[in-house]
Amino acid sequence: MLKKWLNNWLHGDATEELVISSKEGMLSGLNLKEVLDAHSAWKVKLEHELVGNSKRAIDVTVVASDRRCVLGKWLHGEGKKQYSKLPEYKKALDAHAHFHLCAAEVVIEHQSGNTDNAKELLTTKFRTASNNNQLELVKLFTVAQ
Repeated sequence: MLKKWLNNWLHGDATEELVISSKEGMLSGLNLKEVLDAHSAWKVKLEHELVGNSKRAIDVTVVASDRRCVLGKWLHGEGKKQYSKLPEYKKALDAHAHFHLCAAEVVIEHQSGNTDNAKELLTTKFRTASNNNQLELVKLFTVAQ
C-alpha cells in the first residue's frame, strides 16, 4: 500500500488517501501512522494559536526542536542506528527538521504580532514542509522494509 501511494504521489496523483497496513506501518519500533497523525495535528494546533483558541501559548523552543517528538527521538536514536546509511534516512531527517523550523517560524511571526504573515506561512511554507515531511518518511519506510 505504501509503495502504491508513493508511486502515485510521485507521478502527480496526490489525491489518493494514504492507507497504512499494520505490517508496513512499523519500522524498528516506530509506528508510521501515529507519527504522521501527530505531525498533522500541528497544523490544527497552529491554527488554534493564530485565532486565539489555544489553552496555552506554544513554546517556540519546543516547536523548533526536531528531537523532542516521538519521530525526532526515533530519527536521532534507533532510526539513526538502523538506517543512517540510506540516503532516504538523511532526507527524512532533514525534512523533519525543516518541518519543525517552519512551525516555529509560524509561532514566532504570530507572537511578534505578525499574525497575517503567520497565517500566510501556515498555508504555504509550513504546508509544503508538512507534505515533504510525510513524503520523505514514507520513502524511508518503503525503502527500509
